[in-house]
Amino acid sequence: MLFCIISGFSSCVTNKQTDLLQNIKLNYPRLMVKPEEYKVIPGDQLSIAVYAWDHETAGMFAGYSPQSAYRGMNESTGVSVGSEIRSLENTWNIRPTTVYADGTINFPYIGKIYVQDLSLLQIKTAISQKLNAFSEGTVADVTLANRYFSILGEAGADRITMTGTSMTIYQALAIAGNIGSYGDRSKVTVIRQNASGSLTKTFDLRSKDIIDTEFYYIQPNDVIYVPQTKGKFLGATTSFTGVFSMLTALAGVVILILRIF
Repeated sequence: MLFCIISGFSSCVTNKQTDLLQNIKLNYPRLMVKPEEYKVIPGDQLSIAVYAWDHETAGMFAGYSPQSAYRGMNESTGVSVGSEIRSLENTWNIRPTTVYADGTINFPYIGKIYVQDLSLLQIKTAISQKLNAFSEGTVADVTLANRYFSILGEAGADRITMTGTSMTIYQALAIAGNIGSYGDRSKVTVIRQNASGSLTKTFDLRSKDIIDTEFYYIQPNDVIYVPQTKGKFLGATTSFTGVFSMLTALAGVVILILRIF
Protein backbone atom coordinates (compact mmCIF):
# COMPACT_ATOMS: atom_id res chain seq x y z
CA MET A 1 0.00 0.00 0.00
CA LEU A 2 2.81 2.40 0.98
CA PHE A 3 4.72 1.59 -2.21
CA CYS A 4 1.62 2.29 -4.32
CA ILE A 5 1.12 5.68 -2.64
CA ILE A 6 4.77 6.70 -3.12
CA SER A 7 4.69 5.59 -6.75
CA GLY A 8 1.52 7.57 -7.35
CA PHE A 9 2.99 10.77 -5.92
CA SER A 10 6.21 10.32 -7.92
CA SER A 11 4.30 10.63 -11.19
CA CYS A 12 2.14 13.62 -10.19
CA VAL A 13 2.60 16.94 -12.00
CA THR A 14 2.89 19.82 -9.52
CA ASN A 15 2.57 23.59 -9.90
CA LYS A 16 6.33 23.85 -9.35
CA GLN A 17 6.83 21.96 -12.61
CA THR A 18 4.29 23.85 -14.73
CA ASP A 19 3.86 27.42 -13.45
CA LEU A 20 5.68 30.22 -15.28
CA LEU A 21 7.32 33.39 -13.90
CA GLN A 22 8.41 31.68 -10.68
CA ASN A 23 11.12 33.04 -8.37
CA ILE A 24 13.66 30.51 -9.61
CA LYS A 25 17.08 32.16 -9.49
CA LEU A 26 19.31 31.52 -12.49
CA ASN A 27 22.83 32.50 -13.43
CA TYR A 28 22.01 33.48 -17.01
CA PRO A 29 23.78 36.61 -18.30
CA ARG A 30 21.43 39.56 -17.93
CA LEU A 31 20.83 41.96 -20.81
CA MET A 32 18.65 44.95 -21.55
CA VAL A 33 15.04 44.04 -22.31
CA LYS A 34 15.38 44.72 -26.02
CA PRO A 35 14.67 42.45 -28.99
CA GLU A 36 17.73 41.57 -31.00
CA GLU A 37 17.61 43.10 -34.48
CA TYR A 38 17.25 40.37 -37.07
CA LYS A 39 20.21 39.97 -39.43
CA VAL A 40 19.57 38.39 -42.82
CA ILE A 41 21.25 35.04 -43.53
CA PRO A 42 21.63 32.94 -46.71
CA GLY A 43 18.39 31.18 -47.61
CA ASP A 44 16.14 34.00 -46.39
CA GLN A 45 13.34 35.23 -48.62
CA LEU A 46 12.97 39.01 -48.95
CA SER A 47 9.82 40.76 -50.12
CA ILE A 48 11.02 43.91 -51.91
CA ALA A 49 8.44 46.52 -52.96
CA VAL A 50 9.52 49.26 -55.40
CA TYR A 51 7.88 52.70 -55.55
CA ALA A 52 8.63 54.87 -58.59
CA TRP A 53 7.44 58.36 -59.56
CA ASP A 54 7.49 58.04 -63.34
CA HIS A 55 5.37 55.53 -65.25
CA GLU A 56 8.27 54.16 -67.30
CA THR A 57 10.26 53.10 -64.23
CA ALA A 58 7.11 51.82 -62.54
CA GLY A 59 6.47 49.64 -65.58
CA MET A 60 10.02 48.25 -65.46
CA PHE A 61 9.51 47.19 -61.83
CA ALA A 62 5.87 46.16 -62.24
CA GLY A 63 6.59 42.74 -60.73
CA TYR A 64 7.80 44.43 -57.54
CA SER A 65 4.95 46.92 -57.14
CA PRO A 66 2.40 46.28 -54.36
CA GLN A 67 -1.10 45.42 -55.46
CA SER A 68 -3.31 48.51 -55.61
CA ALA A 69 -6.33 48.66 -53.32
CA TYR A 70 -9.08 50.89 -54.73
CA ARG A 71 -11.30 52.94 -52.48
CA GLY A 72 -14.61 53.91 -54.03
CA MET A 73 -17.54 55.78 -52.54
CA ASN A 74 -17.47 56.91 -48.92
CA GLU A 75 -20.37 55.05 -47.31
CA SER A 76 -20.92 57.65 -44.60
CA THR A 77 -21.08 60.71 -46.91
CA GLY A 78 -22.05 59.15 -50.23
CA VAL A 79 -19.24 61.10 -51.94
CA SER A 80 -16.96 59.37 -54.43
CA VAL A 81 -13.40 59.35 -53.13
CA GLY A 82 -11.83 57.07 -55.71
CA SER A 83 -8.15 56.55 -55.03
CA GLU A 84 -5.49 53.89 -55.25
CA ILE A 85 -3.60 52.81 -52.17
CA ARG A 86 -0.38 50.84 -52.25
CA SER A 87 1.27 49.55 -49.11
CA LEU A 88 3.30 46.67 -47.75
CA GLU A 89 0.02 45.03 -46.73
CA ASN A 90 -0.65 44.31 -50.41
CA THR A 91 2.62 42.63 -51.36
CA TRP A 92 1.14 39.17 -51.82
CA ASN A 93 1.69 39.47 -55.58
CA ILE A 94 5.44 40.16 -55.25
CA ARG A 95 7.69 37.14 -55.80
CA PRO A 96 10.19 36.79 -52.91
CA THR A 97 13.87 37.43 -53.61
CA THR A 98 16.20 34.70 -52.34
CA VAL A 99 19.43 35.44 -50.46
CA TYR A 100 22.06 33.25 -52.13
CA ALA A 101 24.72 31.17 -50.38
CA ASP A 102 27.29 33.94 -50.96
CA GLY A 103 25.08 36.43 -49.05
CA THR A 104 23.91 38.36 -52.12
CA ILE A 105 20.64 39.00 -53.91
CA ASN A 106 20.23 39.68 -57.59
CA PHE A 107 17.75 42.48 -58.30
CA PRO A 108 16.60 43.59 -61.77
CA TYR A 109 18.45 46.52 -63.38
CA ILE A 110 20.71 47.13 -60.35
CA GLY A 111 22.50 43.77 -60.16
CA LYS A 112 23.95 42.02 -57.13
CA ILE A 113 23.74 43.45 -53.61
CA TYR A 114 25.46 41.95 -50.56
CA VAL A 115 22.87 41.69 -47.76
CA GLN A 116 24.16 39.00 -45.38
CA ASP A 117 24.28 40.12 -41.72
CA LEU A 118 22.42 43.33 -42.57
CA SER A 119 19.17 44.42 -40.94
CA LEU A 120 16.05 44.97 -43.03
CA LEU A 121 16.44 48.74 -42.64
CA GLN A 122 20.03 48.58 -43.89
CA ILE A 123 18.97 46.49 -46.88
CA LYS A 124 16.14 48.92 -47.63
CA THR A 125 18.62 51.82 -47.58
CA ALA A 126 21.12 50.02 -49.83
CA ILE A 127 18.49 49.06 -52.43
CA SER A 128 16.84 52.51 -52.35
CA GLN A 129 20.20 54.20 -53.00
CA LYS A 130 20.83 52.02 -56.05
CA LEU A 131 17.28 52.49 -57.33
CA ASN A 132 17.52 56.26 -56.91
CA ALA A 133 20.77 56.25 -58.90
CA PHE A 134 19.02 54.23 -61.60
CA SER A 135 15.93 56.47 -61.64
CA GLU A 136 15.63 59.49 -59.38
CA GLY A 137 12.88 59.31 -56.80
CA THR A 138 12.61 55.51 -56.84
CA VAL A 139 12.71 53.84 -53.42
CA ALA A 140 12.12 50.40 -51.92
CA ASP A 141 10.58 48.80 -48.86
CA VAL A 142 11.88 45.47 -47.58
CA THR A 143 10.21 42.87 -45.38
CA LEU A 144 11.06 39.27 -44.53
CA ALA A 145 8.89 36.81 -46.44
CA ASN A 146 9.95 33.72 -44.43
CA ARG A 147 8.80 35.22 -41.14
CA TYR A 148 7.92 32.12 -39.15
CA PHE A 149 9.12 29.89 -36.29
CA SER A 150 8.69 26.16 -35.68
CA ILE A 151 7.50 24.38 -32.55
CA LEU A 152 8.24 20.74 -31.61
CA GLY A 153 7.69 18.42 -28.68
CA GLU A 154 5.12 18.81 -25.91
CA ALA A 155 3.96 22.21 -27.23
CA GLY A 156 2.87 20.72 -30.57
CA ALA A 157 4.41 20.36 -34.02
CA ASP A 158 3.79 23.27 -36.35
CA ARG A 159 5.32 26.12 -38.34
CA ILE A 160 3.77 29.44 -37.34
CA THR A 161 3.89 32.84 -39.04
CA MET A 162 5.23 35.70 -36.92
CA THR A 163 3.71 39.19 -36.81
CA GLY A 164 7.20 40.77 -36.84
CA THR A 165 10.88 39.89 -36.89
CA SER A 166 11.00 39.45 -33.10
CA MET A 167 8.63 37.93 -30.55
CA THR A 168 8.88 36.92 -26.91
CA ILE A 169 9.04 33.24 -26.02
CA TYR A 170 5.74 33.60 -24.14
CA GLN A 171 4.00 35.14 -27.15
CA ALA A 172 5.31 32.34 -29.37
CA LEU A 173 4.06 29.61 -27.02
CA ALA A 174 0.70 31.38 -26.61
CA ILE A 175 0.21 31.30 -30.39
CA ALA A 176 1.43 27.70 -30.67
CA GLY A 177 -0.85 26.47 -27.89
CA ASN A 178 -0.44 25.37 -24.30
CA ILE A 179 2.44 23.13 -23.26
CA GLY A 180 1.20 19.72 -22.17
CA SER A 181 1.28 18.67 -18.53
CA TYR A 182 4.29 16.46 -19.16
CA GLY A 183 6.29 19.10 -21.00
CA ASP A 184 9.63 19.77 -19.29
CA ARG A 185 9.59 23.55 -18.89
CA SER A 186 12.99 23.48 -17.19
CA LYS A 187 14.79 22.39 -20.38
CA VAL A 188 13.23 24.32 -23.26
CA THR A 189 15.58 24.59 -26.24
CA VAL A 190 15.71 27.21 -29.01
CA ILE A 191 17.67 26.31 -32.15
CA ARG A 192 18.67 29.40 -34.13
CA GLN A 193 20.23 29.59 -37.58
CA ASN A 194 22.95 32.14 -38.25
CA ALA A 195 25.56 32.80 -40.91
CA SER A 196 28.05 30.39 -39.31
CA GLY A 197 25.62 27.53 -38.67
CA SER A 198 23.25 26.70 -35.82
CA LEU A 199 23.15 28.02 -32.26
CA THR A 200 21.40 26.07 -29.50
CA LYS A 201 20.08 27.70 -26.32
CA THR A 202 18.55 25.67 -23.47
CA PHE A 203 16.89 27.46 -20.56
CA ASP A 204 14.35 27.17 -17.74
CA LEU A 205 11.06 28.64 -18.97
CA ARG A 206 9.59 28.66 -15.46
CA SER A 207 11.89 31.36 -14.10
CA LYS A 208 10.93 35.02 -14.45
CA ASP A 209 14.67 35.75 -14.66
CA ILE A 210 14.63 34.92 -18.40
CA ILE A 211 12.78 38.19 -19.11
CA ASP A 212 16.07 40.08 -18.85
CA THR A 213 18.17 37.57 -20.81
CA GLU A 214 18.91 36.59 -24.39
CA PHE A 215 16.39 33.74 -24.14
CA TYR A 216 13.38 36.05 -23.89
CA TYR A 217 13.09 36.89 -27.61
CA ILE A 218 12.88 34.55 -30.57
CA GLN A 219 13.59 35.33 -34.23
CA PRO A 220 12.39 34.09 -37.62
CA ASN A 221 13.52 30.54 -38.46
CA ASP A 222 13.89 29.65 -34.76
CA VAL A 223 12.88 26.14 -33.68
CA ILE A 224 11.43 25.80 -30.15
CA TYR A 225 11.63 22.32 -28.64
CA VAL A 226 9.86 21.33 -25.40
CA PRO A 227 10.93 17.83 -24.25
CA GLN A 228 8.97 15.34 -22.15
CA THR A 229 9.47 14.97 -18.44
CA LYS A 230 10.63 11.65 -16.97
CA GLY A 231 7.12 11.07 -15.63
CA LYS A 232 5.83 10.37 -19.13
CA PHE A 233 6.80 7.33 -21.17
CA LEU A 234 5.40 4.38 -23.16
CA GLY A 235 3.15 6.47 -25.37
CA ALA A 236 1.59 9.89 -25.53
CA THR A 237 -0.83 9.56 -22.59
CA THR A 238 0.59 6.75 -20.45
CA SER A 239 2.25 7.71 -17.17
CA PHE A 240 3.97 5.60 -14.51
CA THR A 241 0.74 5.61 -12.47
CA GLY A 242 -1.23 4.17 -15.39
CA VAL A 243 1.31 1.43 -16.06
CA PHE A 244 1.58 0.52 -12.36
CA SER A 245 -2.22 0.44 -11.98
CA MET A 246 -2.51 -1.87 -14.97
CA LEU A 247 0.15 -4.24 -13.59
CA THR A 248 -1.45 -4.22 -10.14
CA ALA A 249 -4.87 -5.03 -11.61
CA LEU A 250 -3.38 -7.81 -13.69
CA ALA A 251 -1.60 -9.28 -10.66
CA GLY A 252 -4.86 -9.15 -8.71
CA VAL A 253 -6.70 -11.05 -11.43
CA VAL A 254 -3.94 -13.69 -11.55
CA ILE A 255 -4.03 -14.18 -7.74
CA LEU A 256 -7.84 -14.41 -7.79
CA ILE A 257 -7.75 -17.07 -10.52
CA LEU A 258 -5.09 -19.09 -8.61
CA ARG A 259 -7.16 -19.04 -5.43
CA ILE A 260 -10.33 -20.11 -7.23
CA PHE A 261 -8.67 -22.97 -9.10
